[in-house]
This record gives sequence, C-alpha cells and structure tokens, in this order.
Amino acid sequence: MKRKRLCLVTISPESEYPQRVMHGVIAQCKRYGYDVSVVCSLVSICNYNQNYLEGELNIYNLINFDLFDGFIITPIPMTEDSHMTLYNKLVKQFKNCKKPVVAIDREFGDFPVIYTDDKTPFKKITEHLIKKHNCKRFHILSGPDESPLTRMRLKGIMDVLNENDIEIDRDHIIRGDYWYLGGERLANRYIHGELELPDAVICLSDHMALGLINRLQKNNINVPDDVIVTGFGAVREAAINTPPLTSYVPSHSKAGAEAVNYLREIIDPAASIVPYEEDSDKRMKIGASCGCVEDPSYTRSYFKEERGTKINYNDNTVWENINMTMLEESYMAENLTAADSPHACLCKIYESKYLLKPFKKFYICLNENWLNTDLDMKEGYNENILLAVSAEATTKLHGWEHHVFIGEGREKLFERTAMLPAFEEGLKETFTEPQVYYFAPLHFGNISLGYAVLQNDLSSPGMIGEVYRNFLRNINNALEMSRTKYRSNYLSEHDAMTGLKNRRGMEFAILPKIQSAPDDAKIFAIVIDMDDLKKRNDLYGHTEGDNGIMIVAKAAKFIADKGEVCVRGGGDEFIILGVGGYTEDHMREKLSRFQGYLDSANENMTIPVEASIGYCILPLDKKEGYQIVLDKADEKMYENKRTKKSDSKKAKK
Repeated sequence: MKRKRLCLVTISPESEYPQRVMHGVIAQCKRYGYDVSVVCSLVSICNYNQNYLEGELNIYNLINFDLFDGFIITPIPMTEDSHMTLYNKLVKQFKNCKKPVVAIDREFGDFPVIYTDDKTPFKKITEHLIKKHNCKRFHILSGPDESPLTRMRLKGIMDVLNENDIEIDRDHIIRGDYWYLGGERLANRYIHGELELPDAVICLSDHMALGLINRLQKNNINVPDDVIVTGFGAVREAAINTPPLTSYVPSHSKAGAEAVNYLREIIDPAASIVPYEEDSDKRMKIGASCGCVEDPSYTRSYFKEERGTKINYNDNTVWENINMTMLEESYMAENLTAADSPHACLCKIYESKYLLKPFKKFYICLNENWLNTDLDMKEGYNENILLAVSAEATTKLHGWEHHVFIGEGREKLFERTAMLPAFEEGLKETFTEPQVYYFAPLHFGNISLGYAVLQNDLSSPGMIGEVYRNFLRNINNALEMSRTKYRSNYLSEHDAMTGLKNRRGMEFAILPKIQSAPDDAKIFAIVIDMDDLKKRNDLYGHTEGDNGIMIVAKAAKFIADKGEVCVRGGGDEFIILGVGGYTEDHMREKLSRFQGYLDSANENMTIPVEASIGYCILPLDKKEGYQIVLDKADEKMYENKRTKKSDSKKAKK
C-alpha cells in the first residue's frame, strides 16, 4: 500500500518555533509510518535583503497539492513583525487545495487551527513569581490583538492571580506587539515616569521581554534588582542575554503532533491515534531575570552552537556534528567559485556533500534553462527540471560520474509537477522506513535557479539549520559565478545574432570529437553562403539582409543533427562539421533538406532567400584535423555559386 505523505509548510527552520513544530510532526509521522516533506524558506520573513527574501519565498510556488495527503501550515513565523505578504499569498494559493489542511496557532483562511496550550505555562510562570519571589504588584505586557493565543496566555495569568487574591488594574495590562518594539515602548514609559515600576512584568513573548530588559538597563534600571521580567518562548537570544531571561518552552512539538493526528483522522479514518507525550516538568527555564540563580544547563546550552566555537570531536562523532566552524574551515566557498565550468562546479558541490552529514540523500534540482541569463525567472520554476546532482551518503558507486548529470547528453529531466523523482511510484528503490524531505530554494538574489532537497530516514531526521542554510548560500553564489563564466564563454564562442557557434567555438567543439573518434570514422564539412546579400542590403535595407541571414542560419541548424557543429563562419557564410559513420547518401539527404527548408520559408517571404552550398566527406585523419575537408567543401560551395550564376545568365538570354 502506498505510504501516506504529509507536507509541512513553514519558514526559517533554524529558529525555535519551526524547529519545535518539526520535531513533533516528524515524531508523530514516524509513529504512523508517514513520509514528511518540509517546504520552507531558510530565512526569516523579516530578512532585510528584499531581493534575497524574494528568491527564498519562491520555493512555495513549487508545491503540488496532488502529491500530498495533507498539509500543516505555521502562520506564526510567517507573520513576524506584522509581515503579511507571504501569509496572504499562501492563503490565496491554498484556496485551490482539495486536500485537508490544518494550521497551527493562528487562523489561516477558513482552515481549522490547532492551538498550543499556552495557558499552563503562564500559570506556572505566575505561580513561580508569587511563591518563589513573593511578587504582589504585576504588569502584563500583552499581545497586539485578541487572538486565541493571547486570550489563553492572559487567562493562565489571571487564574493564578485570582487564586491568590491579587488584583490587577486593567490599565496595567499593556498592549504589545510580540516583538522587541513593544518592550521598548513599555520601557520608555517606566523611564519617563509615566508608569511606576511593579514587582514583576510578565511578558507574553521573549522578544518583548528582551526589548524591555535591554532598554531599561541602558537607562540604569536594573533587572531583576529593580524589577523582575519574564518571557515566553525560550528562544536562543533569551538564554544568552545579560541577564539570561527566565522563560518557558512552549508545547509547539505537541501542537505539531496534534496537527498530524487531526490529518490522520481524515486521511486514515480507521487507524488509531497515539497521544503525544512530553515532559512538562522540564519546560520552565530559569534565567536570572526573575532573581533566581540561573540554570547553566539552560543558559549555556547554546554556547557550543555559536559561530567560531571549536569542539574536539572523536572519530566516531565528528561527521555527525558538522558546525559553522567546520563549514567555514572547509573552504567550500573558495573551492566552488574556482570551478571553471558548470560541470566542474556541480562536481565540486557533490564532493562537498560530507558537510551535510548526517544525511541519506541530497539532490540539486535546477531550472532546465538555468544557464541562460536571457531567460531568468523571478517567480516559479521551469516546466522541466534538471536533476543535476543526486548524492547518497552510503553509495557503492563512488565518483561524480554516477551522481552528477549535466552535459554530453547526461541530463536527467523531470516535470516540475513531480517535484522530485523519488516521489514517483514504481521506482526500483523503495525506502523501507518513512522519509523526510527538506525542500529549500536555490537562487541568486531574486533570480530562481532551482531548489535543493535533503532526504533522511525519520528515525534520524537531521534537522536543517544554520549549517544547511550557509551550505546552500555557498551553492547559490557558486552557481551564479558558474552562470557568469558560462555566459562569458558562450558569448566568446557564439555568434550574437544567430546563436550559432563562431569560429572560436567551432574549434573548441570539433577538436575533442576528432580526437575521440574511432580510427575508421569519416569527417564531413558543409559550407553554405547566402546569395546576393550585398544586393539585398543595398536594395531593401540591412533589416531585410539580416532577415535573410537568419533564414539561412535556421536552415543550417535544421539540417545539423545531434553531435554535429553548426557555425556562422562570418558575414553570410555558414559551416557544418561532423565526425562519425557518414556516407555520400547522408550528405545528399542533408542538402535536400536544406533546400526544402528554404523553399518552405520562401513561401512566406516577399523577397526569396537563396544560398549556395557545397560539401566534402573524407576519411578522418586526426593529425590533419578538419581544415582540408573544410577547404574542399568551400571549393564545392563556390562551384555551386558559379554554376547558379552561369545558369541565371543563360536563362536571361
């Protein structure tokens, strides 16, 4: 039976909220044997680089509703600091979704919502302040709205205050914004004497609490000596702040698991539901902002993840703990940008895959025309996608030739709607246990290049974070550098007007074919010269002359088969070269097709286009190369031109 597949749509997966939701979703899907796909921008919606953010947000255009059995959406991190662009776009996009959808912690269109239990944490925070610190006078820094989460948090506080016969003036429940600015605004009211300091300020989010603390301390109001401050969220910044913020880890993992349970009841109605259990006793995080002695297991837990930290791993754990220091010291960026071709660049990316460990598979999927800078896309992806890299952590087939697919007819294309070949049914390989697929964008600024997919077993999901984001940043920059070099080389080897190779490009293309050809191969040359170009320019203008050149160029390209080199030799001259098992019949057939193309094109031309053509075919002499056969074909072309002029004069007589 086909395994169920859920899709988690989130953003900024290295931040705490998405990480915790992912943890719950993945844990519950593992219990049920479901696959999970995580589709996400790797940066926050608040990212100041607008072009870069646009490139990141393009990943959501990839989602194909038909490939999934249900969707989980996380609107909270998508709307940080009141940014609504992505949220509104996704609401509109998901109106067309016929599969079940559930949101977490915030309304999302008309879809149902699973709310985190935020009442219990605020009861525990308030009890701690009353029983441990004997607080009597409270201010509450609330949220910006009357959302269910805001009401739930306030009710947790008010229930405990009522149980302890502590009254609070409604004016002391201050409207905030869940962001730093809300805390800073409240701090200014204390600093300017508009409000008297209470015993404690209970903030409904860590960010507001941090904004409050840091503004107060800059103005010589000490936390916790002058006022106690608590937060909610237990984000990294709270733990490493001075003083460390007393906070609480929300049950976002449980909310993620309950979202999976909700979808299971719809997509698997006969199946049982397994409750998600978590240890609530370890969720209160004691910093120093409440007056307690900080818990070092909380305040120092993030230190080892900070940039620049070096850790002495043993041989068994080093590859399971790639951190930012190891990524930076790998010189990955320098190695990639030094690549002299797209193929070399992708090979070096493949060789850098060890920096992703632990992983099962890693894919790079590029727009089919990613190298063509004239066809840059800023929204969406090509209809056909190139599977450029398919890397495995434990492959028996070593070497890039088994895992990099670009150039020389090695391209592996699939339809964009498939998202990933591994999703297709009937594959030879089946994964014995549920999988997680992390989809993330590849782009340069707001130019879409494609996307990357990291695959793992659900038993070892390998959560993506800062290392993966910067790994892909290196790839983004390298791909753009590769495109720029490719474009520069292309322009130096191609005719700008027709897109055919020029003589420099001809040399680079034909010489390797000559050297690699079997000893019994033949080499042919066809030379084409447009008739009466000067006369056409003089009588009808250069635009009409250019139109004639393009017709002849298209005719030449039409008869040049795969593996042959089609060239604009200059002005009105065109060349086709080929190496292989050619015969005189092949050449005559090409000339017939060429004339047929011109005859067909001339039916729509007021001024017919004519061209002279000649060919030569010889046994291949690798030492002589192509010049002799080209010269002989040129002679044949001029014979054809002279014959046509002679016939034309006879006809006029």
